[in-house]
Amino acid sequence: MDNLVIREATPKDLPLLYSLFKMVIEEQNSYPFSLPFSYEDFIHFWHIPTPSWKFCACVEDIITGGYILKPNFIGLGDHIANAAFFVAPPFRKQGIGESMGWHAIKKAKELKFLALQFNYVVSTNYPAINLWLKLGFKIVGTVPKAFRHPKKGFTDVYVMFKEIE
Repeated sequence: MDNLVIREATPKDLPLLYSLFKMVIEEQNSYPFSLPFSYEDFIHFWHIPTPSWKFCACVEDIITGGYILKPNFIGLGDHIANAAFFVAPPFRKQGIGESMGWHAIKKAKELKFLALQFNYVVSTNYPAINLWLKLGFKIVGTVPKAFRHPKKGFTDVYVMFKEIE
C-alpha cells in the first residue's frame, strides 16, 4: 500500500488504538482477552514493563492498526523477539498486516534480535497464519485446546518462529 506509514506510537494515540484493538478483541478470534475489554486492560497490555517498541500503521494520518515488539523472555532469552499485531476490521485485506510484519522483522533485526517468536496464534485465525507463513515463519509447536473460541469451542494455538537473517 503506497500511502501507508508505520510510525512510533505516541501517548496521544492510545485512545484510538484502544478503540481499534477493542474491535479486534470483541471478535474473539485471535486474542484470549475476556469481555468486556476496558481501556485499563488495553493500557496494561500496551505498556509491557520490559523494553518494548510500539508502532501505528496509518493511512493518510488515519490509524488502522498497530503492533508491539519486545523481547520474548528476559535474561538469557532476550535475544528472541515477540510481537503482537492488530489491524482493525474496516482496514483489513489491504496489505497493512503484511507491511507491519515486514516492518517488525526489519526493526527486530536493527535491534539485534536473532529471531521472532509468536507464542499464541489461534489455529482458526487463518488470515494470521497464512500471513506469517508467507513471511517465512514456521509452526514449531501446538498447544492443544488452548483457546476457548466462542463458536468453535476449544481450539489449538500455534507457536510460530522465524530466524532473522
